[in-house]
Amino acid sequence: MVRRTQKLQKHAALKLGGVGVIAVALLGAGLTLASADDGAGSSGAQTANCPTVRDKLSNIPAAAVAGVETELANLDKQIAEANARLAQQAANPQGGANFIQNAILGPLASKRTAALDRIGININRAGGQRPDLSSLATCGLNAAGTASALNGNAGNAGNGNAGNNGNAGNTGNAGAAAGAQTVNCPTVRDKLSNVPAAAAAGVETELANLDKQIAEANARLAQQAANPQGGANFIQNAILGPLASKRTAALDRIGININRVGGQRPNLAALATCGLNAPGNASAVNGNAGNAGNAGNAGNAGNNGNAGNNNNGNAGNNGNAGVAQTVSCPSVADRLPAVPAQAAAEVQRELANLNTQIAEANARLAQQAANPQGGANFVQNAIVGPLVDKRVAAINRIATAIGRVNGNRPGDLVNLASPCTVR
Repeated sequence: MVRRTQKLQKHAALKLGGVGVIAVALLGAGLTLASADDGAGSSGAQTANCPTVRDKLSNIPAAAVAGVETELANLDKQIAEANARLAQQAANPQGGANFIQNAILGPLASKRTAALDRIGININRAGGQRPDLSSLATCGLNAAGTASALNGNAGNAGNGNAGNNGNAGNTGNAGAAAGAQTVNCPTVRDKLSNVPAAAAAGVETELANLDKQIAEANARLAQQAANPQGGANFIQNAILGPLASKRTAALDRIGININRVGGQRPNLAALATCGLNAPGNASAVNGNAGNAGNAGNAGNAGNNGNAGNNNNGNAGNNGNAGVAQTVSCPSVADRLPAVPAQAAAEVQRELANLNTQIAEANARLAQQAANPQGGANFVQNAIVGPLVDKRVAAINRIATAIGRVNGNRPGDLVNLASPCTVR
């Protein structure tokens, strides 16, 4: 009885309101949806100015290529997320003079440090000399409207994807060793049209998976060129065959994403099988959703939709998918006490979890708008209620991380998990 009373009291305390919503999906130009801005966020938004990394790397062992590519992609994703936050801040300013440094650039530097460390570890593990990349972690700010420099897909000299609406016909993943073949796979983005807005995020995820699969296969081909093994059919059986299986699964998921929200499921089965390019030729990839000809910034969050966990209100112009409602939850980052350095990484991880939870709830709401199900209480019982439970757990972990370091666990944070409203 006592435990039930405590639970009721806790949920009663969670009735405090606030606003902070995240976009259901980033809409890619290649999907015939509204195109993202070229990394500059909304027209009045500054963007992150970070040192490029790809051009600072040389002599990467073939065995390290896939891991390094993954981390370069992570660095670009981090910049995209920071630019989305900056766009939100420009549209709806909050916090004091140090808000951007403390809530955006500081956490970005921490994430970049971790990714740069992983690049060095990948190279060192494969027998290469570990590069000192620590000076590349800190970012500044570009003037409003200036695009962020990115690292782009392998095969580009310089930053990002040059033209082709993000489709890297001749700018894709160039493999590794000079004598290595690369995979020759059909592009997929240019075969898609009329992708429902509610499916855009899932489709973009799978297009990125397809490109990651190509990068991994090219890394294997580079290893094979440097250290041949197996018989005449090794490449087909050990690299191209498994790649076709992975591509089939990703292509199926693209179709499922589109069909689930009422779109016509495309027949993409013929795009699963890949061949080989001659040594030195780049693989065509699907690239980042965005604007033709932008220097690597396509696919940044730009000005599409709603602000994330740490901001109030809508950050941009393209809004939510269709007529879907979105959840409105209290922000957390700007209500935190001073976060000890030893707890910063864990706190940032949980803030990211809160954003992910909102994004997942908004995706569910978009699906519900496109394909209604359940009764009058479905949204509350199946979407909002579970979201609140997840938020309680994440915020409790934030409080625990802070209290573990300084012995003073902020107990009032759990109030910010309040039952999120839908609008």
